[in-house]
Amino acid sequence: MKTRFICNVSNARLLRNRIDKCEGFEAEYVVERVVYLSKREFIPFRERLLDDEPNIAKYQEDMFIDENGVFHVLMYCCIQCDVMILVYSDGENYAKYCSIKFNGGVKVEPRFTTSQRYSRK
Repeated sequence: MKTRFICNVSNARLLRNRIDKCEGFEAEYVVERVVYLSKREFIPFRERLLDDEPNIAKYQEDMFIDENGVFHVLMYCCIQCDVMILVYSDGENYAKYCSIKFNGGVKVEPRFTTSQRYSRK
């Protein structure tokens, strides 16, 4: 799958605006790990994408770019919010490269993940 990634954006609203303006770059991606957050945790995460995030530090080894240029990313989601944020940290402890997807009320895992590794809080 392909999506548009934006570098160093502070919140999900600005991320969506910049993607709508075709800023950033388009790249293929694979979801390596899904991080489920409660709505109470997800809303602050999406509002402060440049803050250090413990799960990004914890799952650094799951984020990489392979020899074909495919981004292997974390997907943060909260089904109540109907939004998913794709994250590639490039070795940092914050969401350096992000994209945003909407799941339209459909269960997230079968549509977007290719890995069997899941984490739930």
